[in-house]
Amino acid sequence: MRHRTKTHLLTEEQISDLFSRSEVGRLGTYSEDGYPYILPMHFVYFDNKIYMHGLPKGKKIDNIKFNSNVCFEIDEMISLLYEGVENPCDVNTEFNSIILRGRASLINDFNEKHTALSKIVEKFTPHLKNKELPEKMVKGTAVIRIDILDYVGRYYK
Repeated sequence: MRHRTKTHLLTEEQISDLFSRSEVGRLGTYSEDGYPYILPMHFVYFDNKIYMHGLPKGKKIDNIKFNSNVCFEIDEMISLLYEGVENPCDVNTEFNSIILRGRASLINDFNEKHTALSKIVEKFTPHLKNKELPEKMVKGTAVIRIDILDYVGRYYK
């Protein structure tokens, strides 16, 4: 398996496409108790950054305030590759994935929050993209930005 991780790399175009079409990614943060914390999050990718939104309080917010170093993972399982396989240990998976490291921050700038939330609306509820976002909702929603330090996209077919 280790050999494949260096030879089955997604192109930048494939990575960009996977970022665009994926709806859920997994955010990994550090807890003060020393344990990692991973949770699925809806997200949008633009300007080489990941944006997510949620409640302004909770474990993910506390963790980001404690340590802004995060990881983020996206994957899609396409199919199991078992046709003609006799040994269960030889079954494999066709997949695409991206793993990245970055620094998370809570956005306070109203314009950046509004832009990020508008992009999220456009991605997940495009039929509502022309509706104005209420100022109170923008101000009351936590928006998390991940500034990407590095990433790798992998596939297997």
